[in-house]
Amino acid sequence: MKRRLRGLAGNFEGADVGLMGSVAALLFLGIFVVYGAGSYDSLASTSILGQHFVGVKHLVLIGLGLVGMFTLANINYKTYRNRWVAWAGVAACMVLMVLTLLGSESIPRWLVIGSFRFQPVELTKLAMIIFISERMSVLAAGRRFDWKNLLLLLAIGPFPLMIVLTLQPNFGNVMTMLGVIMAIFFVAEVPWRKLVIMVSVPLTMAFMAFLTVSRLRVRLGHWWNGMISEEYSYQVHQSLVGMGAGGWQGMGLGNSHNKYSFLPEAHTDFIFSVLGEELGLLGTVFVIAMLITFVWCGLGIARRAADSFGRFLATGLTVSLAIYGVANIAMVTGIFPVVGVPLPFVSFGGTAMVAALASVGILLNIDRGSRSFNVWKKRWDRSLS
Repeated sequence: MKRRLRGLAGNFEGADVGLMGSVAALLFLGIFVVYGAGSYDSLASTSILGQHFVGVKHLVLIGLGLVGMFTLANINYKTYRNRWVAWAGVAACMVLMVLTLLGSESIPRWLVIGSFRFQPVELTKLAMIIFISERMSVLAAGRRFDWKNLLLLLAIGPFPLMIVLTLQPNFGNVMTMLGVIMAIFFVAEVPWRKLVIMVSVPLTMAFMAFLTVSRLRVRLGHWWNGMISEEYSYQVHQSLVGMGAGGWQGMGLGNSHNKYSFLPEAHTDFIFSVLGEELGLLGTVFVIAMLITFVWCGLGIARRAADSFGRFLATGLTVSLAIYGVANIAMVTGIFPVVGVPLPFVSFGGTAMVAALASVGILLNIDRGSRSFNVWKKRWDRSLS
């Protein structure tokens, strides 16, 4: 039994310390902040768990995410390179995304099955990153970056997803997917001229969306008013008030005032504000430092990857979480319009948390495939014998 446990632990020994440490620190900190922020949520008054409902559910979701992380860390990432796996994953997830358009208008981004509900977009992003990485690894092998192949790739996967996300609407994830695509194309060394043209197309579409989508104009208008005259929307205003009240050292864990229903979505999209109020500037700087560490280590895994597929996959997974982190902190502080994305590993959020930890599991497996891990693994196995 002891030998078996040591062999099981060996699956994580030698993994990137910075990656694991930053994720663990963010999860640990998030548990306490989410528990305090969610104790006065409306859901707490209708559950038998009372004020503990959000905190307990958050722990359960983290547990599910950790199970997924451990499982994926032990599945060879090259399995996803199989064309049938990559294409079937995207097809299944796109069906789920289309179903969200047929659901309730009050929760247009969710699928509801009885008392269970989830956001298919988080799973779809993972499937789409795998699909794009698989296709780009094939194209990169022969340097076949002509317009026909690139446009075919975009037309099969990302473009239909962009349409569905726009119809939901879910502009935060539109931005995320655009960033992921550009990052993978950049790492694949797609010619600069093609990259510039491909960037100009979504920018033109974004301008057209601004002219035609009233909800987008309202959000951008609130953001612009805040930037030039400090007349932010109610949610952002309360967020900034809370962070300002925290000062350098904060008011202490659990002592936030914004959790008393002053700040909407306090334990989800705006958890960074509650964290700033309770832990002050020092706490927010620590969170930013951990996110930077995670991104640095994730890109390091991409750089060390044993093949192009692993490099593209690690880049896409890391960049998707990096965009979430930057967008969340920027919107909470009024630097960016409110786009409704969670803070990775910290915010309360079922599907997003599970998907983020699943991404970490895949990154760990890619790291295992690198030469540095294999050298260490041989030493570990010898020590068991």
